[in-house]
Amino acid sequence: MSWIQENRFVAGLGGITAVAAAGLIVWGVKANGAYDKAKEEYGTAADQVDTITKGRLYPNDANLQAKKKAVGEYQKSVDELQKSFDKFRAPTPPNVEPAQFSETLLKAKELAAKAFGEVRPTATELPPEFFLGDEEYTGKPPEKGATGILTYQLEAVSELMANLAKAGPSKILNIHRPKLVEEEGKPFDAKGKSFRALPIEIAFTGNENSVRKFISSLDDSQTHYYVVRSIRVINEKLKAPTAADGAFEKKDGEAKPEGGAPAADPFGGAGGFVLPGEEPAAPAAGGAAKPGAAAAAPAAAAAPAAGGDGVILQQVLGSEKVNVFLRIDIIQFLEATKATTPAPKAEAAGK
Repeated sequence: MSWIQENRFVAGLGGITAVAAAGLIVWGVKANGAYDKAKEEYGTAADQVDTITKGRLYPNDANLQAKKKAVGEYQKSVDELQKSFDKFRAPTPPNVEPAQFSETLLKAKELAAKAFGEVRPTATELPPEFFLGDEEYTGKPPEKGATGILTYQLEAVSELMANLAKAGPSKILNIHRPKLVEEEGKPFDAKGKSFRALPIEIAFTGNENSVRKFISSLDDSQTHYYVVRSIRVINEKLKAPTAADGAFEKKDGEAKPEGGAPAADPFGGAGGFVLPGEEPAAPAAGGAAKPGAAAAAPAAAAAPAAGGDGVILQQVLGSEKVNVFLRIDIIQFLEATKATTPAPKAEAAGK
C-alpha cells in the first residue's frame, strides 16, 4: 500500500493546507495591488487638498463671506469713482449741417485770437493758419456725421486756448488735431468702453511762468476732463550764457574804451568790492590805493543794489524762454450701458 493510502488523514490535511496556502497567496497578491492603488489615489487627493489649503483663498464658508464683502466694497468704490466723474459725462452733441459747424469754428477761432491779443501788452504771435487744429475745414466742410463729436472737441479746445491765453505765452507754434474715426466716415465703436480720448497736440513758446500757469489750469475745468499724455520742454537757448550776455551800464560822461581796451573794473578794482566781514584786498603792485577807497568799499558793498539806473549786470540766467510740446487727451466719459431685463414668459407668450 502507498503512504497516502496508509495515511489518508495526514495526506488530506496536507492537500487542504496546500490549496488554502495557494489561495491565500493569490488573495494577498490581489489585495496588495488594491492597496497600492488605493494608496496612490489617497496620496493624489491629499496633495490636491494640501494645494487648495495653502492657496490664497481656501473654499470654506468664512472665506466665502469675506470674499463677498471685499467684492461688495470694491463695487461700491467703483460706483463712487464713476459718480465723481458725472459732471464730465456729457453726451455727444447732435450732428448739424456742415455749414453751421463752419460758422461755429470761425467764431471760436475769432474768440481765441482776440484772447491771445488782449491778455498781454504784446500780443501772442499766432501761426499764419490758426483754426484751433481744424485748418483742414477752412476750404471744405466736414462730414455731417462727424459734426457732433467735432463740436464737442471744439468746445474743449476753445477752453484750452482761453487758459493758454491767460498764461501769456509769447508764441503759438502749432496746434495739431489727429483725425477721428467719424471724419473718415466710420462709426465709433463704444462697446465695452467707459470713456473716449480725443487727442490734441499743442506747441508754444513762453517763459517758465506761462508753462506752469497753463498746466495748472488743466484741472480747473468744471466741464471737461484733460489728461496730459506726454510733455516735452526744451530751452530756446541751447548754449549756456557767457560773459558777452552781460550788459554793463555807462555813467554820463564816462569815456568808452578805445581800440578794444578792456573797460574799468565795474566792481571798483582792488579793494573796491568787499563783502561784509571780509578784509579789503591789497592794492596791486606799483599802484597806491586812493584815500578813503578801502573805507568806503564795505559801506558801498553793504548797501542794497538800487533799481533802474543802479543795475550793473542784467540777469542772464533763468530769463530765457522755453519751447513746449504737449499732447493732451480730452476725455469724454460715455453713457453707462444698462442691462435689459428679460420680459416674463407670460407677457412674451401674449405678445
